[in-house]
Amino acid sequence: NQQIGIWYKMLGSRYLDNQMYGEALEAFRMATTYYPANQNLYYYVAVCAGYMANQALDYSASGSTAQKFNYLKLAESAYLEALKIDPKYTRALYGIGVLYIFELDEPGKAIPYLETLAEIEKRNVDGLFLLANAYYQTFEFDKATAVYDKIIATTTSEEKKAQAEANKRQVLEAAYAG
Repeated sequence: NQQIGIWYKMLGSRYLDNQMYGEALEAFRMATTYYPANQNLYYYVAVCAGYMANQALDYSASGSTAQKFNYLKLAESAYLEALKIDPKYTRALYGIGVLYIFELDEPGKAIPYLETLAEIEKRNVDGLFLLANAYYQTFEFDKATAVYDKIIATTTSEEKKAQAEANKRQVLEAAYAG
């Protein structure tokens, strides 16, 4: 059984490498039945479910988004399961932040996960951008500005520094307009 679980993980990885997300999702799901305490497998289930949500089309042309929503909720539950196993699993913290901000439009839910990520990886600029975005979307302009200042102070990338400065200006304009 141990070898079967490893085989499903390897198969899922190969499918994922070839952008065969539905097949990868099923292989990783099967691997979790053999290794239910492996946070990496749940992370990959979440990633694959996210890709499947983006390809979910309404073939009946009924206007239904149920299939897409179901995949997004699967991604959410898989990220949460990974974080239940390892609360400091940074890839899952980042992934659930992306999911809440850009897919489920719930930036407030992303904040505690992204704050944890920022505590663990103080120089994770992409994670800091997400956190600042979540603060901005929840009208916490002072916190967003502080995070952009941190990005400006720590990044060595001129492009990311310029983006943080532009985003900070946008936050300040929104703060003073209100």
